[in-house]
Amino acid sequence: MSWFDGTRVRTLRCQAGICVEDLAAAAGVSPNTVRAAESGRHQPHPRVAAALATALGVEIADLSTPCPILTLREVRARMGLTQTEMAARIGVARQMVSRVERGVGGVGAPTAWAAAYGLAAEQWKRAFRASRDVVRAKVTARTSRGESG
Repeated sequence: MSWFDGTRVRTLRCQAGICVEDLAAAAGVSPNTVRAAESGRHQPHPRVAAALATALGVEIADLSTPCPILTLREVRARMGLTQTEMAARIGVARQMVSRVERGVGGVGAPTAWAAAYGLAAEQWKRAFRASRDVVRAKVTARTSRGESG
């Protein structure tokens, strides 16, 4: 699932009257990174998305596609955080964040996790279930095509 809206970045950049090279310089990334993000060829790293938002003078959420139920990964990415940074907020290993964002296993303190993701407990539970459902859908798609791990 993609959360980043490259078209929105292009629109904001054009409205500001700046070229790709100037946005890249302001964000501290290469012009090719900006082009790839705007075209939708690649989902940018959360730090790149945050840098683009800052350079454009908007919140990172302003660069995201509307989505009724986000996965935990999408919530974290919209915050501009890496798994390592989220793990530090919660006080767990990065691998634990990776597992939880895939909907694998449970957590001992869901309230702390919800707070770290900036969500109410019920919102966090919905995002966790959405995360699990995305992984399950991928596995189902692979097995129905006869692919293995």
